[in-house]
Amino acid sequence: MAKAPELPATLKPYPVVANIEFAEGPIFDEDGYLYFVNYGKRGMLGRMAPRGLVESWIDTGGVVNGLKYDGNRGLICADHGAKRITRIDIDRKLIEVLTDEFEGNPYLGPNDVCMDLKGNVYFSDPGADSEPAPGAVYRIDMPEPDKTGAVKLVAENLEYPNGLAVHPDQKQLFVCMSRLNSVVSFDIDDAGNASNPQTVFEFPNPTVDGCQFDEHGRLWVARWLNGTMDVIDVEAGKLVRSYPMRGDRVTNLCWWDDSVYVTVAGSHSIERLDAGVRGASITPPKR
Repeated sequence: MAKAPELPATLKPYPVVANIEFAEGPIFDEDGYLYFVNYGKRGMLGRMAPRGLVESWIDTGGVVNGLKYDGNRGLICADHGAKRITRIDIDRKLIEVLTDEFEGNPYLGPNDVCMDLKGNVYFSDPGADSEPAPGAVYRIDMPEPDKTGAVKLVAENLEYPNGLAVHPDQKQLFVCMSRLNSVVSFDIDDAGNASNPQTVFEFPNPTVDGCQFDEHGRLWVARWLNGTMDVIDVEAGKLVRSYPMRGDRVTNLCWWDDSVYVTVAGSHSIERLDAGVRGASITPPKR
């Protein structure tokens, strides 16, 4: 990968959406609609239209945390409250449960979700903060957009696996370990088997939440109690930039054009950073 251009030394966060009970899980569809969780109350997905109109869009019947767009008019949801992974058909507003158990055991409480460019779904399952238990990452094979395949255990005995992202080369999975304040990488093959866990970067203070790559292969990490959006060079294992937000409990992010949209639970808002770079491709091609 070519040398990445230098990022701005400072970025000013601009308020975009307010009145979010617990700001998390932002994602855009291809038409420029921004979806996010807990608008006004827990469990309610909000939606902002390209011209800025914000609405209460759908009650999920649980409490969704992470969201991704699947490229086929569907939102993939990590429903922490109902302990399941769902898909919402955007046009029909229909909710389908993709998985709510593994080998007969219910999940602890899925937290975040990402996809590879073939449409397969990875999700973290750390459980609750109040009930420490070893967490895991799973993969759902999605041979077709409307067909759910096998669910596979990717990694287990993890210290609160939280945000996760597939590297732009599709050969590695990066997972934020909240209890360790660190980012860990796994090599992944086409079948979703993980190997060679490596600590990429460990922060000196708490903690890490959602993450996503930019177009140059740098990992942007939401720094929860640190109140910042931090950028890591994963090849060199070093911190590139740290951008303060308008509140603490910085949870997650997504891109639209060359701006980063950040959910900040401490200010009950979504804030925009005009970073001047685009996000890596994370939405599978339409199938």
